[in-house]
Order: sequence, then structure tokens, then C-alpha cells
Amino acid sequence: MYHRRRTIALCFLALAAAASSVNAQSATPPATSDVPAIRRWLDVQSIHAASRFRWIENSAERITASGIQWQTQQRGRFLFDRAGRYHVGAFATTGSSFVSSWNNTGAGIGTFARPFALRHLYLSAEPIKGLEFQAGGLAINRGLLNEHVAYDSDSYMVGERVTVRPARGPVPQISVTAGHFGDIRDTSVFNRFDTMSDVNYGQVVANFRVGSRLTASLDLTHEDGRDIIREGVHVRPPQGTKVLTLLKFEAYQRVDPDEAQGFNVGADGAIGKLAITAGVMHVDAAYGPYNGDRYETGTRYYSLLNYPLTSQLSLQLYHTRAFNIDFPIPLRHRLDVVAIFNPTAALKRAGVF
Repeated sequence: MYHRRRTIALCFLALAAAASSVNAQSATPPATSDVPAIRRWLDVQSIHAASRFRWIENSAERITASGIQWQTQQRGRFLFDRAGRYHVGAFATTGSSFVSSWNNTGAGIGTFARPFALRHLYLSAEPIKGLEFQAGGLAINRGLLNEHVAYDSDSYMVGERVTVRPARGPVPQISVTAGHFGDIRDTSVFNRFDTMSDVNYGQVVANFRVGSRLTASLDLTHEDGRDIIREGVHVRPPQGTKVLTLLKFEAYQRVDPDEAQGFNVGADGAIGKLAITAGVMHVDAAYGPYNGDRYETGTRYYSLLNYPLTSQLSLQLYHTRAFNIDFPIPLRHRLDVVAIFNPTAALKRAGVF
């Protein structure tokens, strides 16, 4: 443990030293007088709070959740240089597990809960434009896949990552990650740093660009004894297409030690200010509990509606129902009504940070 903490401390010192030697050409233009001084050091990427009513029925037609939950999340970076090529990134959220970022309020089923922890904390260095090194508590790279058949959007791990972003060509990004996957009930990154040397996770993700309307990703993952291949393809319709904005085709194949497959076929659209996502998906019984908690296992259809009431407040309606299932599942039918308050942009315009 002592040696791990010493290594992390040395990484901070090395990062600070590297930042001090960054070429002046990498700096952004000088700050104007209306930009707060704190922005030189602190990049607040998101601050939001949310509340939702959640109703869940399992495959035995028993209601397992019916109540109001609360959530708060903060994401940001401490910058060593003006361009942000050397920084410490952090993400903190409510929730008590790998797939949970919500706490019960006590209204409805469940008692009041208050877990809140720093899940991601990592060092990042980009000594050459397009070449980035990261180490620490990281979000899992999902490529183009959403949380339906990959990992929950609040997922976490500890390890190291190298990302290459070529300036030109059909491969805009390649990412290689190694580290420790697990501790799904221990949300605090500080309790997981000691497991960085216990490497049980390896991943290579490549993104591809084909023309102006098609993007794709290929993910090869070794996850604590399992080997999984994932593919994602996104297609944007021709300019001028009404309502439809994106088509998504996503799949996985678990190839070792057991074999199984899953998929997600979905679409995004918009009618005025109303954003719509809908699709059909399948996740095998032994996949989880790692993908999004809104989806879990089984074959299901789903829909998500999002409507901005103001620039800071939006409402969401989510619905899913499983069908043609031949194994017990905890989520057969679900309805969420969500209110999200995100004042980040307004606070930046006001010069708070």
C-alpha cells in the first residue's frame, strides 16, 4: 500500500514537472478580463442534480420498486497548463454500486440513502497532440456503444490507458486499457487504488469513420476471466431528413469461457424540442450485472423522451418492457419520470467558475 501511494505521489510530481515544460505554442489565447481567474486552473465540466420516480416490476409480476430517488453528479478537471493537456480529472456521484448513481429519498419503497463518492480520479498527460496517457480511477471506454449492451454510464475501474487520436485518416481514435475490474459495491476510488497492480482487465478499442455519415467501433475486452467482442455502428441519415437523426446497431459476442450474444438496434429522433430514443435489445442471462440498470437482461423494447423546459431544466420519460423471455429477470417492466437540473452553462456565463 505504501509503495502504491508513493507511486501515485511521484506521478503527480512528474506530471507537474512535465506541465511546466510545455511549449508555449500549446497554450490557449490569453484570458480576457471577463473570464474568471479560477478557470485557468479549474475546468468544471458538469454540475447537475436530478430526481426521478421509478417503478419496476419483475418477471414474477411483483413490484420491486416504486418511489422517488435523488441524484447529484460533478465532473471536472484541475489544469496544470492552460491548454489542459496535463490535468487531474475527477467524477463524483451519488449511488451505491457499479450500475447505480441514484439514492432513495424514502418516499415509496426503500429508506432514505445518502451514498456519495468520488468514482473517477486520474492523471492525464498529452505530451504530443493526439497522444494521451491516463492513470488512476477511470471510466470504462465503451467505444460507440451505449450502456444497453456495454457498461453502465456510471461504471468505473482502476488502471492505465493510452489513447491515440490521429489528425487524419479513417481511424480517429485507438485506445488501449489495462487495469483492475471489480469491486462493484465499493464506489470510492480511494478504496480501489490498491488493486491497480492486480491486473484482470485488458481492452483495445478502435473507432472508425467511413465517409461523412457512418462511424463504427470495435472493442476487444478481457474482463476478469471472460473474453468479449463488441461492435457498434452509427449511421446519420442524409441532411434534410425529418425526425430521424441517428441509427444505431450495437452487438456483443462473449467467446470465452462460455458463448453468448446480445444486441441493441435503436434510433434517435427529434420533433421540435422533443428528443426521442427508441429501440429493441437483447442481453443474455449471464451478462451482468454490468450494463445499464435501466436495461439489465432479457429481450425488450424501450423508449426515452427528453424535453427541455428551460436551458437548465429538462424532463425525461423512460419506459421498457421485456418480451419472449425464458428465464427469470428482475426487470420486466419499468417506468421512470425524471427531472434534471443542470446549471453548469449558466454559472459559467455568470463567471462563477
